[in-house]
Amino acid sequence: MSKNIVKSQKLTSHGQNFNELKSRFQSNIYGTPKGKLRLDLIQEDFDTYFYPVIPQGTLEVLDVGCGDAIFSMRLAAKGHRLTMADISSDMLEAARQRAESNGVLTDSLTFIQGPLQEVVPDLASSYDLVIAHAVLEWVDEPSKALELIASKVAPGGWLSLAFYNENGLTYRNLLQGNFKKLKKGDWDQRKGGLTPQNPIPPEMVYETLSDAGMNQICRRGIRTFYDFMQRHVREGRSYEDVLEMERQFSTKEPFLSIARYIHVLYQRPL
Repeated sequence: MSKNIVKSQKLTSHGQNFNELKSRFQSNIYGTPKGKLRLDLIQEDFDTYFYPVIPQGTLEVLDVGCGDAIFSMRLAAKGHRLTMADISSDMLEAARQRAESNGVLTDSLTFIQGPLQEVVPDLASSYDLVIAHAVLEWVDEPSKALELIASKVAPGGWLSLAFYNENGLTYRNLLQGNFKKLKKGDWDQRKGGLTPQNPIPPEMVYETLSDAGMNQICRRGIRTFYDFMQRHVREGRSYEDVLEMERQFSTKEPFLSIARYIHVLYQRPL
């Protein structure tokens, strides 16, 4: 990536802005097996716990920090109405392009640009489903952002949350011998990189959502071992074999709690 693109990246008072990093983000995340694992495992949670019990009809869906909407566009393709919010105009344009290429009707989509701390309070009072995938770790005050996101879930509605797990980052640094970094609690990342700035302690998520009166429906580790494999071993295994093993261990402890990401589905009681 050219130097001028790195300089154009902005760290606002509300968190990370991915303007002008669209191509790099798409290729480095969803153009790789690790991104596909995230999508496939989250989809499995939806197929198991969400779709079999939701009522018939059109849902109102909010995707906070939607990026290029690679996951939520699957819901739009099923006919649900989406409100997609992101701080990055480039990512919202990528979401628009994805909708167009997927043949999704634009009158079922609303695009809103801005930091979630400013945008979310002004949105509709509640939604049937709120999606926040890989968002909390990029904002400056994750617990407050989570409270705000959860407040938009309607009675009987759902929250799909995926977050960058502090336990997984700690474990990886232990394996790499980065003891000084661990002792300092220093998670500062390389400027211009795609490694999140605020890894999330799982207990913060569980306690915050419990205090908000929400019930946890499922919990899954995303990439419980894939990121920790040696490269030559990882490259010697097929995607199908890796996915099978991730499925087997992603809902079991201790593997779940040291995964790179954790995905949870919560539901607010009626």
